[in-house]
Amino acid sequence: MIFVLFEQIRRFDHEAWNSFVLIRPLSFFLAVILVFPNIWLAFLKWKITLTSIGIYSDSALRVQSFFAGIVTGMLTPNMIGNFIGRFYYFERKHRPQIVVFTMLSNFSQFLASVTFGTIAIMILDKVLVLDSSQEVVTLLFVVLLLSYLTYFFLDNFLARFKARQTTRVFHEILKQNRSYRLKLLGLSFGRFFLFTTQFSLMLNAFGAEWNLTLIASIWQVYLITMLAPSLFLGKIGIKESISLFVLGALGLNDVSILFSSLVIWFVNSMLPALVGLAICRNQLKE
Repeated sequence: MIFVLFEQIRRFDHEAWNSFVLIRPLSFFLAVILVFPNIWLAFLKWKITLTSIGIYSDSALRVQSFFAGIVTGMLTPNMIGNFIGRFYYFERKHRPQIVVFTMLSNFSQFLASVTFGTIAIMILDKVLVLDSSQEVVTLLFVVLLLSYLTYFFLDNFLARFKARQTTRVFHEILKQNRSYRLKLLGLSFGRFFLFTTQFSLMLNAFGAEWNLTLIASIWQVYLITMLAPSLFLGKIGIKESISLFVLGALGLNDVSILFSSLVIWFVNSMLPALVGLAICRNQLKE
């Protein structure tokens, strides 16, 4: 991944570097500051997950487990391992629920990305820079429909396996917390809007003008990035390559696109992970 980034940077010409100028410092500052509401919404998802499971821990434990999850998520493909850092802080009897409902929380973010990514393709009528076909849009709608049905009717499916103890526990939690999945989805949509605002502000700081095409292109970047496989470190290198391909077609400066994407990655993923490492280290010392 680092090699991919190096190759991208090496290919930039002098004109791209010369036109790489911070035009709107306020937009840059606002994009960075939005990391705080972004992390707060992610923490709220974790907090309501714990409440739904029936774990009423103190604030310090919730915060520590949350940031530990960010660390382990960064070290696993597609950030799916955030449950590893989280369940470490709780009793063994709660760990199966933490794993399953953390994955459900992650799935709600997947739904937000696919929803707005599908809208983006319809607006742009393109997938990357290639003209989209009806088959692509149809496939995305099928994926969306099946995903939403799975998400909101999971408890009905689990009811068929109530004879099993573990499945019965999951079913009861969902049955007793009817609004849980809707809250997760609302928070996930909120985070997606923050991601969009951050990226558009960062690009605006270096000269990009706000318009529907820019916003839809950013949605498409997040959709393709989410679907692309990765190893670790929050898809660094992958998102940057996709951003250059999609946003570069709009005529934006390549250096600005790469720099904006890297800054967003650092403040949203790497910085919280570094905070998590510090918290985990202090916890181990205690």
